[in-house]
Amino acid sequence: MPSQRILEILKSDSCPQACDISPLPIPPGVPALECLDLRFSYHDGVEAVAGVGFQVKAGEAVALCGPNGSGKTTLLKLLTGLLQPQSGTIRLAGRELKGDNAGQAFRSVGLLFQDSQDQLFCNNVLEDVSFGLKNLGLESSEVQARASLALHLAEAEHLKGRPIHHLSGGEMKRVALAGLIDMRTTVIILDEPTAGLDPAATGHLMELVQHLHRDHGYALLVVTHEMDLVPRLADRVLVMREGRVVADGPSRQVLTDVPLLEGARLKPPEITKYFFQKALQEGRRPEWLPLSVEEALLPGKAGRNGHP
Repeated sequence: MPSQRILEILKSDSCPQACDISPLPIPPGVPALECLDLRFSYHDGVEAVAGVGFQVKAGEAVALCGPNGSGKTTLLKLLTGLLQPQSGTIRLAGRELKGDNAGQAFRSVGLLFQDSQDQLFCNNVLEDVSFGLKNLGLESSEVQARASLALHLAEAEHLKGRPIHHLSGGEMKRVALAGLIDMRTTVIILDEPTAGLDPAATGHLMELVQHLHRDHGYALLVVTHEMDLVPRLADRVLVMREGRVVADGPSRQVLTDVPLLEGARLKPPEITKYFFQKALQEGRRPEWLPLSVEEALLPGKAGRNGHP
């Protein structure tokens, strides 16, 4: 369910209700995003993406995890049309992304940059959030309605006249996300979404992302190496190492496989690692590992975690 704060935003008298911000529909059974045997090498001959293949279903939230140098950034550039694969296939909402239409990827996939200063380039907030809609050739009334609703939902409506360079890091993230929401893309890719944010800004952003996924049906691909965030955002995890996907499974299965994560140079969630190490010190195999402090405190789990 939406949080009380988001419900208040959506029900407020000042919130535009004339348009929908849910993703545009795609045919049943068609993946929001599909990759088949993607390969890409740079000039030095290093294969940055080496046979990657996976799907993100419509409405699914998937985390893509890997250390620096694992190929995540190159893969993102391929998925958003910034680079073209040397072999393999990318389909967005069932449509193949290739040379002649790579520039139209923004109609199906939205990318929230790690550094919002690389994403926001217009003079003020409203102009930036409206930029993509104007490029679609929409009527000015629809542009205004969709941009206004997206800004309300991102808790950034009060910023609409603010110059971009006067925004804080958290404000920039919300404005950049508003510019993706109003495009109604099938899938939103978030590249290290909490980088540079303080805890309060992180909480606000995560709440908004959860709302877009759970209550509006957006498919998400969350790219991160902050494993503590993954259980909050994704039901499935992909792990990349040296250009390849080395694990693909439900979040609990992957995140509690501590040897797998450490072999991929990733840190498991802190609470998960604590109980894993505790079990090893006590000479037993952990029966169940929590993914959060809240899970660790669930009634009936204490004995399985080795507590008295």
